[in-house]
Amino acid sequence: MRFPIFNLIITVFLFWLTIQIDSQFETYLSYILVCSVGILHGANDISIISFLKRGYKRNRIFSALYIILILSNIFIFFTSPLFALIVFITISCYHFGEQHYNHFIKQGGLKSSFFFFSYGFLIFGLLFYNNLNETNKIIFELTGVLISKDLFLYFLWFGIITTLLSTIINYKNFTTEFNYLQELFLIALFALLFKLATLLWAFTIYFVIWHSVPSLIDQIKVLYGDTNKINWINYIKSSFIYWFISIIGLVVLYFGSDYLQLNFITVFFAFLAAITVPHVIVMYFLNKN
Repeated sequence: MRFPIFNLIITVFLFWLTIQIDSQFETYLSYILVCSVGILHGANDISIISFLKRGYKRNRIFSALYIILILSNIFIFFTSPLFALIVFITISCYHFGEQHYNHFIKQGGLKSSFFFFSYGFLIFGLLFYNNLNETNKIIFELTGVLISKDLFLYFLWFGIITTLLSTIINYKNFTTEFNYLQELFLIALFALLFKLATLLWAFTIYFVIWHSVPSLIDQIKVLYGDTNKINWINYIKSSFIYWFISIIGLVVLYFGSDYLQLNFITVFFAFLAAITVPHVIVMYFLNKN
């Protein structure tokens, strides 16, 4: 896997855009990118389930369980928001690391899983610590808990230390394509970007450019064999109904945010959390397969 020059160019462009535009425009652009590319990359999970369970007569049961899991996550967010938030962040840490480094790992197992978790903790640590006030505001609105600056710092240091440790542990488990300097450069770039951008904009750039787009490419290759124009269209067609239902749900939450007495950005992140957990499970089995 070559160094993703296209992703880097887009990131640098959006980084430049961060300096040029005001935060309100960043917010609008963030919602557009996440609601289009971001949600789309998880909208084809039902098709992936059918692919993984091809020939299995009860794949509809797995699809039903997938939907039930989404509804359960929404329920948990309303009843135990702190627990749901911790689960979401922990699972997302693994998922971000898995997507970013899965192609560079020779053999799966506890060592590689530790590396995936560590990298995810590092990314979230950089994101949260560089946007303390915005992050704390969302967490407080969701859970009623106010996090100290020191705890965010410990979270970041935990990500740094475990990433270094897991990198050493996986030294012989990396493919020859893994480039330490390139990865260090990307982490430094993310740190600078997260420092200058707002929380939502910083999250959007990483989530869309460095997670969703690569995930879309991987899914299309698995489902259709190649990433040509026809297969992109086929992917969009097969996932459109689930993407559309997700957008409708988000619109309902937008108009219901006043009733819930929450800022929409808080509801937005809660919505992403609810649909992320089942998606992570599906992608775990896809990568394992």
